[in-house]
Amino acid sequence: MSVDTKDHNRTVKVVQKRIGNFYKLNKRARIFHGSTNSTRHKLDNSEYIDISNLNNILEVNSNKRYVLAEANVSLEKLVDATLAKGFIPPVVSEFPTITIGGAIQGGAGESSSFKWGCFNEISLEYEIILGDGSKIITSPKKNADLFYGIPSSCGSLGIITSAKLSLIPATPTIKLIYQRVNSSEETIRLISKLSRIKKKPDFIDSIMFSKTKGVVMVGYFTKLTDLPKASFHRNSDEWFYLHAQKIMLNNKIYEELINTKDYLFRYDRGSFWAGRSGLKILHIPFNRFTRLLLARILKTKTLLSFLHNARLSQKFLIQDICLPENNTISFMKFVDEKYNIYPLWLCPIKTATKDFLSPNNLDTDLVINVGVWGGMSTDYDNFIRINRELETIVRKLNGRKVLYAHQYYTKQEFWQIYDIEKYSKLRLKYLAKIVFPNIYDKTKVSVKYKPSIARGFWKLLIE
Repeated sequence: MSVDTKDHNRTVKVVQKRIGNFYKLNKRARIFHGSTNSTRHKLDNSEYIDISNLNNILEVNSNKRYVLAEANVSLEKLVDATLAKGFIPPVVSEFPTITIGGAIQGGAGESSSFKWGCFNEISLEYEIILGDGSKIITSPKKNADLFYGIPSSCGSLGIITSAKLSLIPATPTIKLIYQRVNSSEETIRLISKLSRIKKKPDFIDSIMFSKTKGVVMVGYFTKLTDLPKASFHRNSDEWFYLHAQKIMLNNKIYEELINTKDYLFRYDRGSFWAGRSGLKILHIPFNRFTRLLLARILKTKTLLSFLHNARLSQKFLIQDICLPENNTISFMKFVDEKYNIYPLWLCPIKTATKDFLSPNNLDTDLVINVGVWGGMSTDYDNFIRINRELETIVRKLNGRKVLYAHQYYTKQEFWQIYDIEKYSKLRLKYLAKIVFPNIYDKTKVSVKYKPSIARGFWKLLIE
């Protein structure tokens, strides 16, 4: 539902005043959104500024094809508002509770990113509160340096209070084509070909279930009605990756229809396959019955909440790695030989050229995101060693991690990847240094978490 911009402005003024007070008192602050899709835990004593009520759609303009929305609007709410008018944002990340601000500042992408880039690249302008409480508008033509600095900055340059995003026409249904592949090499070749053909599909992603078994999935907006139909939002529906695996095992090529919203958030149930690892660590059998019985809590929002409350994130390797296309196979072989973690998620992404902090700002024609997510039966020291080992190979292969996850780089390593001079100039120019933590300090994990499964269950019961 749209709201009067006067209400928006009143809410923004409250946040401006709060930020201004922090600035005058020389105090550090963090931003409270109401939820998070990061795997890091808040362990510092910074005070929080609450922007969770900035969660309204301000305008959906069908004629000019844009939506204006507050930063804490969830992607599900965004899709509901725009799809009702026959449009969607060109990029919609896979979890419905990700917010617009989080997607912009966290480097979010999805299966349409091979055409459009990361979520921030569909943005037309941002309204931002600076470190002293002042408010500005940024766009490619106005305060452009900050417009291109904000993406993937993890809230370290300012607070986005609203964003204007482009829209594209959408049909109510997606035709999804599954094609079996038998190696990493075949997968990358097919993704590369599909990403570059003249008449491009609307969506491309892939799952590798093992070294020799995988599926590439290609989606098209369609008005067809005569194909098999699948859904993934009901408790009785199978998790998407298991559905795709079954299709892969029984078909070389298979086509079906999926409701557009279902397709966009198809990985929410089970959080891709992270829920499988969660059940394993809790010694709960993983089968169709338990997935049905626990369906309400085996969604990304609840799983992430449990992960945080139980402080279990150092029991899992959860990393998204963006790599130049030509180096992706080498990385996949490394993961196979060192960790044997499967499934792996592969998502092609258009290369960014101006968003210097973005994970897809790489020297390549096409970026491939590899999602490496799996439970680890290991101690803390070995967990750190594995993460540092992974960071070393990513740097060697000229890749970047998506910084929603743990990073253990030294400062020297980190600033060899990112342009510290450009970043520091933005921090100084836009008055971010006093109030907002810098991106390295905010994303660096420097402590050992103390797990408590009992605490996780207790929080689950009372929330």
